[in-house]
Amino acid sequence: MKQQTSAKQNAAKQTKVRQPKAKAKKPEVPDVPFLLRHRPPLEKWYYLPLFFLYQIALMTATCLVLTVCTLRLSYSNFTSDIFKGYFEHPIIFWTNYAIVASVFLAFFALIGKAWIAFLVTSLVCMGVAIGNYFLIIIRNDPLQYEDLTCIREALAITDKQGYELRLSFRLVWSIAACVGVTALLALFSRWTMRINVFRILPLALAAWSVLTCYRFCRSTELVTKTKYYNYINTWSTTEIYVSRGVIYSFARSAVAENKPPEGYSEADTAALLASYSDQDIPEDRKVDVFVIMRESYADLSGMEFEAGSIDWSCYDAYHALAEDAVLRGTLITNGFGGNTKNAERCFLTGNYYLKEWRKPANSYVWYLRAQGYRTEGAHPFDGWFYNRRNINRYLGFENYMLREDGFDELVGENKVADDDVLYDEIWRMYQERDPDKPYFNFSVTYEGHGPYHYKRNDYDTRFVLKDANSDNGFAMNNYLSCVYKRDQELMVLIERFRASDRPIVLLTYGDHKATLGTDVNNYTTAAYQHYGANMDLSTEDGYENYYGTEYLIWMNDAAREVLGLTDAECAEGPRISPCYLMNVLFDTLGWGDGPAYLQTMDHLMERFPVYSTKGRYGVNGKLAKGIPVSWMDDFHSMQYLCYYWRTNFFYDDVK
Repeated sequence: MKQQTSAKQNAAKQTKVRQPKAKAKKPEVPDVPFLLRHRPPLEKWYYLPLFFLYQIALMTATCLVLTVCTLRLSYSNFTSDIFKGYFEHPIIFWTNYAIVASVFLAFFALIGKAWIAFLVTSLVCMGVAIGNYFLIIIRNDPLQYEDLTCIREALAITDKQGYELRLSFRLVWSIAACVGVTALLALFSRWTMRINVFRILPLALAAWSVLTCYRFCRSTELVTKTKYYNYINTWSTTEIYVSRGVIYSFARSAVAENKPPEGYSEADTAALLASYSDQDIPEDRKVDVFVIMRESYADLSGMEFEAGSIDWSCYDAYHALAEDAVLRGTLITNGFGGNTKNAERCFLTGNYYLKEWRKPANSYVWYLRAQGYRTEGAHPFDGWFYNRRNINRYLGFENYMLREDGFDELVGENKVADDDVLYDEIWRMYQERDPDKPYFNFSVTYEGHGPYHYKRNDYDTRFVLKDANSDNGFAMNNYLSCVYKRDQELMVLIERFRASDRPIVLLTYGDHKATLGTDVNNYTTAAYQHYGANMDLSTEDGYENYYGTEYLIWMNDAAREVLGLTDAECAEGPRISPCYLMNVLFDTLGWGDGPAYLQTMDHLMERFPVYSTKGRYGVNGKLAKGIPVSWMDDFHSMQYLCYYWRTNFFYDDVK
């Protein structure tokens, strides 16, 4: 049987027809144009360069569109001729384009899909452009890199104060263009970079382009080349900023953030400061000092308005206080309608330029603590706003009362305390102090914060005599009525100081002028101009009207007696920047030379008492746009000292 079976099997093998092996089928090429494929085509040699040329052209075109959109928003509510200037002087356009393209290329190299990279780039670049657009409308300030640390504060102010941020056709058109381009890229650029040799080149190119942009944003030569002032007021730092395009100007502010001044030597600057030594305040002159920085407060009666248009009796209480003061002067601030922290911290630190501190920083508060003073203060708004809860501690305050520390319990969570409530708390803190220690209190008011309604009167008082029921009339009357109310509230605190047996000195000043606009497209100067005020930044009067507020130093009888000023009448103080305000206070109180840093600032204040970040300097009693060549050494010394002072801490031993 086995033999028969084996024979059958052999016969079957012999009769079986061998079938040839089927060849493997080549994958079918998808019926998709080679330009729209996810991967570079390789089947024909000329497809590859055409594919990449197509992708490059498409991405270049999309970045051009995005650049135009940002430039359309760059000039905000200024003349549209500025937009024309971007193309009349092409280097401005191409400089902004280079930054946009570099950002896009970096995201494309990281993400691998063009439409997603463009979407992210649009969010970044349009976010900067839109932020700048609205910031100029609200307070005529451009968007700087350091403003990104205050996004939460800006949103809170916008929400709580009722700013109406409307979408203009220009804004809607720009956003729609970016959305449309993103959709087109998703349809017509499907290439997805894989992690292979093709990824190395764009990654290297992206790194190179970002580095190149960083270098030319630092270039002073490019700043000169992008200078095109045909359609702007050259005295306005905001207009100079927008004249170069928001993307380039913003990138410059980011690169320059906390950069040492050109020519800075830490060793030489340390030696200069070390040539001075801290001097103690005389024990018999350690009076109690209160400093109240008043939100948006300014005496407008000193400006030239149209005759008979305003009843200035709203300032009667303030003028009476000024007559009883020992010193009164003009403060040239670095902001208009906002940036309260600047006037606040320039005074406390003596620095003309600030940074966002994350650790203890030098200030006059630390010096006063070292002199035995109890250092306190209050502000009836949230502690996270301008990071006051942390930064005020870094600046040396032992106690600082903020909204969450008790003001909400007094007025409710949905309301910010008016000045009368704040002053009651300041007085309470003073009553609870250690009476054996001298006392320093720095407080910031909130009542009076804009905007001021331009469609109705919010107060019973009427101080506007012309066009009272117009938009400008309502805005101006609401501001002046608020001023009147706040002065009445301050007088209550003054009477408490006056009746005290303790020697008390009060320094009060305004942080900036208030924005008084006629509509949602101009929350700035329209109401001032309507009543005849000069707000032309190219003139000295206009510049002072725009950035000027007042400061005054008042003291009760006990302080006058201790300081030997019993019969002193109100003197005219110098026109200064906030960084010199403590120098004036030391001089008025006869506190001697004070800390070493303040001594260096004394000399510099004599040279140029105004050092504005808005492009003006006090030179020989005038607000000049530049510094005389013979004074440049002092000018640079101030820059070096301020930088050294804000980047090195000297009070580790103060508890």
